[in-house]
Amino acid sequence: MNSSLNVLIPDGNSTWALAVINCLSEINEYKLFVLSDKKRTATKFSRYTSYYKYYKRDTDTDWLHLIINEVKAQQISVIIPIAENEIQFFIRHKHLLPATVKIIPLPFLKSFETATNKHKLSLFLDEYDIPHPKFFYAKSATTINESLSLLQFPILLKPLSEKGGDGIVKFDDRSALDNYLNTFSSSDELFIQEYILGYDIDCSVLCLDGEVLTYTIQKGNLKGHSIFAPQLSFEFIENDEVIKVVKQLMKQLNWSGVAHIDMRYDSQANNYKVIEVNARFWGSLEGSKYAGVNFPDLAIQLTINNKIEAPKAVPIIYMRLKGVLKSIKYKPWFIFKTHFLLNHTEAKSFLKDPLPTFYKFREWFGRLF
Repeated sequence: MNSSLNVLIPDGNSTWALAVINCLSEINEYKLFVLSDKKRTATKFSRYTSYYKYYKRDTDTDWLHLIINEVKAQQISVIIPIAENEIQFFIRHKHLLPATVKIIPLPFLKSFETATNKHKLSLFLDEYDIPHPKFFYAKSATTINESLSLLQFPILLKPLSEKGGDGIVKFDDRSALDNYLNTFSSSDELFIQEYILGYDIDCSVLCLDGEVLTYTIQKGNLKGHSIFAPQLSFEFIENDEVIKVVKQLMKQLNWSGVAHIDMRYDSQANNYKVIEVNARFWGSLEGSKYAGVNFPDLAIQLTINNKIEAPKAVPIIYMRLKGVLKSIKYKPWFIFKTHFLLNHTEAKSFLKDPLPTFYKFREWFGRLF
């Protein structure tokens, strides 16, 4: 690109917005405009944010008018929604935007709704014979006895509305589950999966019309705050069996855009099972960039050119900032591994643009105390 390209991030308050901005900061030609329904977020304080504007978000109609006005006023060329709520908004309303602006590739609404609902996704995986855990869905706790006998313990009880491992509870036997269910209302929905003995492995993709154009595969090696939370450190690897399953899934969904697929290796069945689809950008995004695949930039390039030269990820280890802090806590000498810290962690992004991280820590300490 020879001139600047005005890029709008409409959900600057989303969890993954700063990671997207850090990835796009690698491209000098991008001028980043950020909207948010919070007055202050980490993205507001980024040196790469050319423009930050807060709007109170009421109805979808009001938000659409605000977006249209910003597109015209700031001469926006590309919109890059980040989180699932905003992606769904643009799937529903993209046809109402000015012809002068483009949106990164997005899936069809039916595919999106299938991918982001644990129950619908499991039924879909059943239909197309894609490996996944056995599951059970009940509209209420009172009907759970009907099919629970089909599952083997241990099992996982998962909330339908939570992400990132939040709210997941593991039960090793029926009595523990029964005691827990006594706290539920008779109207509470339940989604249960068999617990898979093995290990977590994830695959991030950029697709167009069901074809995986580029991807990274990452295997965690440092747990987060719980066994179900996102990993804090991971290896970027190649795995033919993983990408084979992912390509089958994306083809059947006829997927366009980005996605992050949570999977698990089943040590008993010796295969890789799909656990969940995150139809958005993700936490290890900057790690993918270090591995050679800059997903936000590639999504914009695909939007502009309708094609990309798909890069291949290189095998590296990458650690998130929380992983660095955890490592230093238990191994203080870790802070002296300067080469690793500068080339395999978020340290370089922090040193180039420290204010957003300071703001995030301020928020975190505020919630803590």
